[in-house]
Amino acid sequence: MSDGSGGGSRAGERVRMRSHLPILKAHGSQNDILVIEGRPGDYAADADVPHLVRQLCDRSGPLGGGDGVYFVDLAPAVPQAAFFNPDGSFAKLCGNGMRCVGRLVLDTRETDRAVVRAGGSDFVVLRAESTPEGVRQTAVEMPKVDFDPAEPVLALAQPHLDTPVPALHPTLGLTALAVPNDHLVAVVEKFDEAELVATGLRIVAATDVVPRGANLSFVFALGGDEIYVQTYERGAGLTPSCGSGVVASRAVWSRLGYADAGERITVRNPGGVATAWLTGAGSAWQATLQGNASYVYRADVDLAAVVSGVVGGVERDTFVDEVEAFAQLRRNNHGVLHAAGVYPSVG
Repeated sequence: MSDGSGGGSRAGERVRMRSHLPILKAHGSQNDILVIEGRPGDYAADADVPHLVRQLCDRSGPLGGGDGVYFVDLAPAVPQAAFFNPDGSFAKLCGNGMRCVGRLVLDTRETDRAVVRAGGSDFVVLRAESTPEGVRQTAVEMPKVDFDPAEPVLALAQPHLDTPVPALHPTLGLTALAVPNDHLVAVVEKFDEAELVATGLRIVAATDVVPRGANLSFVFALGGDEIYVQTYERGAGLTPSCGSGVVASRAVWSRLGYADAGERITVRNPGGVATAWLTGAGSAWQATLQGNASYVYRADVDLAAVVSGVVGGVERDTFVDEVEAFAQLRRNNHGVLHAAGVYPSVG
């Protein structure tokens, strides 16, 4: 619609821009994210964005699918990002995906520090040193963790720290917190993936105890300053990695006295390796999450073909060196996990 003051020309430019969809596929700890420069409204009406996202994330499609889509408008002084789950629903944050968005912003602006706004919050993103395998990393200052949120995670007295909830598990001590999405964390003496799944399913069913549902993470000590974290995500099940699960687990690790808040703890997932540490007071810790932000490929596809589901062959500009570097990191990570007796079924 023209506003009568030159808007018609700008509208024409928007139509031309919407004819093609520039895609950067990236991943943080194997949470693969499709990053699209621009706002969702640049490519679809608000009501049609969920369908577009579902088409893009379709694992059977030629794009290979993804765990979500981040739209990022790079034009403002503070870039504006919006994340959508693969089912098309909007989410305030994807921690692993924000590392990828952060790297794109840092690369585009040729800087080592920037601020990105997403889901109503500002995130500081920082360029970090590469891993020994040559994997590129980004650090993100995450929202404050809250052990006493205004909307309790559990329909029980809070704070709820390292205490069993019989309806969910007869013996595991569970800690509830928001980061800002709801999490339950258990420190375990032996990692049992089947037990993680079974407990996660009980959380899904126990709506009287966990009214909104919650992600569940098991934390297993690997020795020294390293821990293993695997998360059963609400609505998704077992995943290679959950960025907010890493942050929640890192906060619980210190809340229960296993490490000082400022200590940089290496957190291994099935999908990769991250580092997390806490700053501020214990009642309002803020976590920094550092890990890979790897580019996989760039592609430019016809928007109408994506919407209709008839995308043919896609020409990809693959970041071969980055793919190979992460493959080596993955092999090294799984070697460490297997030596510790952890054999994840994902990642």
